[in-house]
Amino acid sequence: MSLERRIDEALFKRLMSSSHIPLIGSALGGLLIAVSQLDSDKSHLFFAWMLLVDVVIVFRWWLTHRCKSRLEKGGFHPRLAYKYCLTLTLSGVVWGALGFLITDAAPMTVIIVVTAIQAMVMGGVVTMASCIPAFLAFSLPAMLPSVLVFASGNSVPNSIMAVFSVIFYLLMVGVAFHFNRSLRQAQRVSFENEDLIGSLKEAYQKISAQNLELNHVAHHDILTGLPNRKLLAVRMQQALEIAEVKKTSTAILYLDLNGFKAINDQLGHEAGDMALIEVSRRLGKVIRGSDTLARVGGDEFVIVLSDLQGNAAASVEMVANKCLMVFEQLFTIQASEQKLGASIGLAICKEGASIEQQLSAADKAMYQAKMLGCGKVFWAA
Repeated sequence: MSLERRIDEALFKRLMSSSHIPLIGSALGGLLIAVSQLDSDKSHLFFAWMLLVDVVIVFRWWLTHRCKSRLEKGGFHPRLAYKYCLTLTLSGVVWGALGFLITDAAPMTVIIVVTAIQAMVMGGVVTMASCIPAFLAFSLPAMLPSVLVFASGNSVPNSIMAVFSVIFYLLMVGVAFHFNRSLRQAQRVSFENEDLIGSLKEAYQKISAQNLELNHVAHHDILTGLPNRKLLAVRMQQALEIAEVKKTSTAILYLDLNGFKAINDQLGHEAGDMALIEVSRRLGKVIRGSDTLARVGGDEFVIVLSDLQGNAAASVEMVANKCLMVFEQLFTIQASEQKLGASIGLAICKEGASIEQQLSAADKAMYQAKMLGCGKVFWAA
């Protein structure tokens, strides 16, 4: 929806929200005018006019309710505003008819009627200026008859009243247009600010999503989604700090795959990638949620076991055996079954040693295990 259309809709909603005010004012004004003419010769005409005003009020209330319902269900459409303007025209015609009742009336009656009509028009500036067609639809037929009545009179006071009424109406039209411009400008600024805030929020969300993605890429292996060396160092540091506080142990399992190169050479890198993904999936089922599984090289994985209590070595060997067991089942890769194995270096983290020293010790133990053959484990010195 264009900005101008959104402004039209917002101002029409504003008009609908204040629609009860003109109805109340019209009912009270009609009653007061009719009561003020109880002693006049045309009192019956004024009361008949009041009844007509009430009928129009009921009709306007009904049509206003329908307009509000359609606005909520189907949104704004210019035809909806035109229909509402027709009811205002009808109300303006009824109030304009009051001008014909002041022909040959007493001066006080003329003053009361003219004041009432002008008051209704002035009130329309406030309640209807959000929609200029609505203001014109009511004010023009309301003012025109009294102007014609005064202009058709032969006396100087009638001519003065006609000129005064025209000047008053033109002044009210000018005020209504100025008020309308102010409302439209304020609404435009409001929508532009909303759009700007929405754009900024969208840009912020995109930047945040990109930052999260970049952060994930920076700390995770692209192929398997496992933590990389950078994140592994962070997790190890956290595990070592927990171990220091709780007086528990931290251990490292350094795994190297056996048979991976053959799969890569014979079936291609895509098959090798599939094998690595499956290995990471199987190993992930072996460890606890508090432990860390990371990929640190082409076919090398590291498992960090944190918060080990009691006989830590026994716990580490149990996990290592579970890791070797995941390789007992053949790997189905590109419709063929392939055999993979692993050699594992084990190390209990030593107090005071750096993270790189801890990993290096486990890595050396893994090479010792590899020299012993597939499916072997070896403890770091």
